[in-house]
Amino acid sequence: FPVTIILQKIHSFDLFGTTPIGLAPLMGYYKAMWEKKLRDTLDKTSSQFPSGPHDRFAAVLMLIVPKYPENDFEILLTKRTEMVEKHKSQISLPGGFRETSDQSWLETALRETDEEIGVSSAAIEILGQLEPVQTKGAIEILPFVGILKQVPELKLNPQEVERVLFLPSKELLTHGLRPVVAQEGSFSISSVGIFWEEELIWGATARILEQLYYILKA
Repeated sequence: FPVTIILQKIHSFDLFGTTPIGLAPLMGYYKAMWEKKLRDTLDKTSSQFPSGPHDRFAAVLMLIVPKYPENDFEILLTKRTEMVEKHKSQISLPGGFRETSDQSWLETALRETDEEIGVSSAAIEILGQLEPVQTKGAIEILPFVGILKQVPELKLNPQEVERVLFLPSKELLTHGLRPVVAQEGSFSISSVGIFWEEELIWGATARILEQLYYILKA
């Protein structure tokens, strides 16, 4: 950004109590840019479930973890266990199928996030939602995006989650999503993907990350 524009913006941002005095205004401006872009772009519609079998619709939550004083962020991902019914050992976002008691896609995503990693809705600020994606099994997934206001002690469900990964936004924005071939059992599947911590992120999760990539690159 031109220096003159940055200097005009300096006075309007909080220091967040963690950034050195000399750098805080510029870093506040940088932080506001990615956060503002997400707030301005994401759909705020409160989607209800269409009619149909509960096992054909799912919702996930992309949790963004701000990094101070760097004013960068990370995306929380989970590695599924071998004990789950589908997508064993794959990298995913917290979420799952609708239950009868769920009144909306968002309620499903928040409930599943709490059940899988122990993060309650009180710790999350929802920014909006991305476009639905479909899995190769024709499951429709609606992804929500939320900021984790503070990182609590995670309580992983040992039946569902093997571990968590934090994908830095710089890694996503620098390398983007590339064509990959993933192995699922005896099948080779073409997809977009990105590697992080020796794990391949592919399939529906990668296509959701790709939407975020294009929003922030625009």
